[in-house]
Amino acid sequence: MNRATSIYLDLARFIAAMVVFVGHLSGARFTGGLFWQAGPFMAEAVAVFFVLSGFVIGFAVDQREHSARDYAINRAARIYSVALPALAITFALDALGRTADPALYAPWWGYVADGRLGQCLAGLFFVNQLWFAQIPQGSDLPYWSLGYEVWYYVIFGMAVFARWRVAGAVLAGLIAGPKILAMLPLWLLGLGCYRLCSRITLSAVAGLCLWLAAIGLWLCYEVWAVRHHRWLGFVPAALARPELLQDYLVGVLFAVALLGFRFASPLIGAPLLALAPPIRWAAGATFSIYLLHLPIAQFLATQMPWPPQAWATRAILMPGTLALIFAVAEVTERRKEIWRRGIAYLLPRVAPLRSEDA
Repeated sequence: MNRATSIYLDLARFIAAMVVFVGHLSGARFTGGLFWQAGPFMAEAVAVFFVLSGFVIGFAVDQREHSARDYAINRAARIYSVALPALAITFALDALGRTADPALYAPWWGYVADGRLGQCLAGLFFVNQLWFAQIPQGSDLPYWSLGYEVWYYVIFGMAVFARWRVAGAVLAGLIAGPKILAMLPLWLLGLGCYRLCSRITLSAVAGLCLWLAAIGLWLCYEVWAVRHHRWLGFVPAALARPELLQDYLVGVLFAVALLGFRFASPLIGAPLLALAPPIRWAAGATFSIYLLHLPIAQFLATQMPWPPQAWATRAILMPGTLALIFAVAEVTERRKEIWRRGIAYLLPRVAPLRSEDA
């Protein structure tokens, strides 16, 4: 993976995180519907995240993580460096926010007040989405996707590092259940895309054509989706996300665009290389943006003396939430090495630790 492609990945995940951020904060209870147009794209952003995850893990295991211990430490550090603070911040802010304005913490947008200890424990051990479970983590609605992604780490780790690889992967899949397995092809699509990038060779012109074709088809789908209200069939929610067919389509198009960019980067990668420092810095907080924006915004909304549609509210809520997230990221997501050392100390020292991170 060359440097331009790495920056492209960082830019893609930052944009995806910001789509979810803007989509949620455009809600009526936050900003009175400002930027409501971003809402339908949030599901697509999650599909992009899953493909990115598979791609990055494929790179990490291929290049740096050659033992089960390395793999487990790096995955745990990546997830828990943000997930643990997110759970603590979410339930603390929810308690304060409910005291200030209980009406804002209502069931109609997905908040569940009962069983908060169970919600926290389910999130802590990522069992919140197993089989037919749908256990929220307070106001942190995006946390659901960790209940998928962590199990993809487990399934892949079993398939690569376990003594009984097939049996281990199958057992992990059976524990995860049909909802999680229904989106596993997206994650595997990212893994397959990485392997194609590292094993085949295309000319820069061919890569550019592939990239442009994928982007063009994606734009055509967006036009079609707007006209047809994003109808791609219905999938029962108990078995998978209702947007599953769209997830597959978007995942394929994004993976093809990524493959094309990898080989087209000598032609079109220069602007990204020039903007590498700010892109890298912004991308260093994407996980925090994704997990923390709703709990923080929900609490800030309880402190606003103006109605959601007031420009004063909008001017404070959106940038204020983002600023607080970047401040938290400085002591969480950007400090993964501290988490890595702590987890390494707790695990049996059966193999040398590699400090690189995916």
